[in-house]
Amino acid sequence: MTPELKRFARQALAAVLIVALIAAVIYAIDLILLVFAGILLAVLLRAAGTWLTAHSRVSIKWSMAIVLTGFATILFGSLWLFGVQIANQADQLFAALSQAFSEFQQKMQQYRVAGLLLPEASTVNLIPSAKAAASGLLWVIASIVLILFLGLYLSTDPELYTELFLSFFDGRLHARVAKLLEETASALRWWLLAQLIAMGIVGLITMIGLLIIGAPMAIPLGVVAALLTFVPYVGALVSAIPAILLALTKGGNMVVYVMLVYLIAHVVEGYIVVPLIQHRLVYLPPAMILATQFLLEIFTGTLGVAFGTPLMVVAMVLIKNLYFKQDWTEEVRDVA
Repeated sequence: MTPELKRFARQALAAVLIVALIAAVIYAIDLILLVFAGILLAVLLRAAGTWLTAHSRVSIKWSMAIVLTGFATILFGSLWLFGVQIANQADQLFAALSQAFSEFQQKMQQYRVAGLLLPEASTVNLIPSAKAAASGLLWVIASIVLILFLGLYLSTDPELYTELFLSFFDGRLHARVAKLLEETASALRWWLLAQLIAMGIVGLITMIGLLIIGAPMAIPLGVVAALLTFVPYVGALVSAIPAILLALTKGGNMVVYVMLVYLIAHVVEGYIVVPLIQHRLVYLPPAMILATQFLLEIFTGTLGVAFGTPLMVVAMVLIKNLYFKQDWTEEVRDVA
């Protein structure tokens, strides 16, 4: 075989491998995003354990044990308390939703154009939707279990997995990749801190506001609002949906009050909390966040929207380091 033919064969093989890798990533994108979610959880838990060790005489192993115990207590305690309330009011919510939609149809039938677009008023049948939700419940549970176990194993012994990954690189490349991993983890830690602050403030404002107006399930809805604030902008809209649906059981005035509570909470977050946090921690342009979320939604669906922002943090660190040849940690030290 001539040298030119060998060179062509190597190039063709490389092209085939690249295409195969891209196809594999596209095919397994949901699994990759779930693994990334587990890594995010591990970064959060490890950062909490490291902070506890730095501010006490407790070793890192006992600190991680304390952090994991507290995390498990909060997680399963919240699921038990709020899950019971949601289950108890599920029938009431479905009945109220059916009645509200039927009344909406009846009112819209009075208008000629709306009458052409809407079917005749009838009771909404939510059984197909309930079956569809039940069919995806197993996948959701499996995904949550995967994320929790990844977060558990990666946070308790991150060096084992880091060294395993770095073993694929030699010499100067090994040191450069190790530095890049540390900078990426640092950026994610700062971003997670910023998100936790925003989540806590939104959840607190929402819970207090719903308690003041007497909305049903104020505390669980406040927790949901805090959790969905993890997803910038889109999460704010989604978090208001269950609250508005529950408010339908109390009348139209309650719906208006609930919408005002959520508006106030997210105005405070967007115009006061986020600007203050971003100038101290990680700044992400809002337009880029929204563009990334909608772009990933096209290719990956809901998971892409949920984890689009932290993925953009990783991308910014990689671009800054590999393309601009700048260290992200130097900028953080200058701002902090």
